[in-house]
Amino acid sequence: MTVTDSDVKEISAEWAKFLQHSTKFTLLQNNSFRITTPFADSFGDGIVINVRMVDDEYVLSDQGYTIWNLGTNGIDVMRKGSNRNRMLKSLLKPYNLGLTNQAVIQKSSTRRDLAQSITDMTQVLINVSDLAFLTRSNTVGIFYDDVQEFFSKSRDTYSFIGPIFAPGKSYVKYRFEYLFTPQPNDFRLTKLYTSLSKNTMDVIIGIWSDTKEFRDNNYGSNATINVLVDGLDEKSKPFADGLNQHGISVLNFKDKDGLKQSLATVS
Repeated sequence: MTVTDSDVKEISAEWAKFLQHSTKFTLLQNNSFRITTPFADSFGDGIVINVRMVDDEYVLSDQGYTIWNLGTNGIDVMRKGSNRNRMLKSLLKPYNLGLTNQAVIQKSSTRRDLAQSITDMTQVLINVSDLAFLTRSNTVGIFYDDVQEFFSKSRDTYSFIGPIFAPGKSYVKYRFEYLFTPQPNDFRLTKLYTSLSKNTMDVIIGIWSDTKEFRDNNYGSNATINVLVDGLDEKSKPFADGLNQHGISVLNFKDKDGLKQSLATVS
């Protein structure tokens, strides 16, 4: 089956309509409002963001729910010096999110950047909740740091730059950790995820649709979106298959031979 420009426009319109009708904004007391998003965390609970006006800024917060939920399920991410705590901070830092002493994830925003900040906050809360999938054996290192170290030491094999921020038609900017160029006129925008879930699959398909104009304007028809994950198992395979059906390649970081075949510079 071939994806046409008409298909992309239709998917884009459906995605925008879905977000509009499934996201709820509720005015609260104390100069604040609540955003109920259509996304769920790793425990199946809906992702809710509280926004409070403080002076001339909007402060977005999860009110401590995300880390509390991880803790009640036996996953301590607040112990200083632990691998989980370092991973938590590595997930917050790229999006300029802060963490209070009360384990509240928050971000300050201007009115102009509020839509982008809501998107960033939603993405990070999904990423943080995905720490629930971690086991003792794979908390030894931080995935993002492992990937960066690997590619930094393999520049004779891989040609890349990053990060790249791609604006969508919705005026939201999406972060791609790498842009690989295996050969001339072959541009492979790549995002990192520790694991795949229905949430992440839906978000990635939305990014694919929303950034089409950016990709066409900057790279012509030679740009693809790729997802690099920290291992693939039977649970994540259906989501990988779903992404592949949209022309989005899912690459297993643990499969170095497959990684080389997909992203290495063609001599």
